[in-house]
Amino acid sequence: APGGYCTDLPVRQRPFIFMNAAGTTGDVEVMLHEAGHAFHSFESFHLPFAFHRFPGSEMAEVGSMAMELLAAPYLGQDEGGPYATADLARARVTQLEGIMVTMPWIAVVDAFQHWVYTDPDGADRDARDEAWVRIFERFNPGVDWSGLESFRLARWYRQLHIFQYPFYYIEYGLAQLGALQVWRNAMRDQAAAVAAYRGALALGATKPLPDLFAAAGANFTVDAGEVGDLVAMIEGELARLDALDA
Repeated sequence: APGGYCTDLPVRQRPFIFMNAAGTTGDVEVMLHEAGHAFHSFESFHLPFAFHRFPGSEMAEVGSMAMELLAAPYLGQDEGGPYATADLARARVTQLEGIMVTMPWIAVVDAFQHWVYTDPDGADRDARDEAWVRIFERFNPGVDWSGLESFRLARWYRQLHIFQYPFYYIEYGLAQLGALQVWRNAMRDQAAAVAAYRGALALGATKPLPDLFAAAGANFTVDAGEVGDLVAMIEGELARLDALDA
């Protein structure tokens, strides 16, 4: 099963990545993602107390998700990476489309969790399925599920967070918004963006979350205007990459 995770030895101050690989583009994304966590560890090891080093998932995932995006310009063979030009364009498209698909999924899971754990009808099996479909349609309008209704209904069963970690999932969406802002900064000035990114990671958990985002050059916000700008940026990059792959 492809996937991986990063852990560290706080006394020896060494992070370790454990992962499986199946020879796919996803393996590269997993390695870069976990490398972002490892980099976060290296940057924060200077802090004297172990609990000062981990800022929580909202910022920890900025470190990993931003690494996936910051590394993108260096994945071509001309930079020593694994991809030929056309393959790199396709890999980048897969990555960015994945972000676009994942964001509404995160919203669906978060909204469903709030409903199922706060509404008395959350204890009813049929009501849960009906609520899932209603919430899913809210964030994914216009998709034709004709003939596949049972699959749409059952999609929430695959999200273990709903069963094991109530109210834990929106963190990934918040972090992705932060990572996208770091990437936007990098497209304007790579060196300055990386310096801010490293500085933010080095703060560990010594600052409140909005301050950590600010140190990385990002706003801690879900404002429609900001999200719209980030989506437009992704769409523009997808158009550019599609032209390269044509």
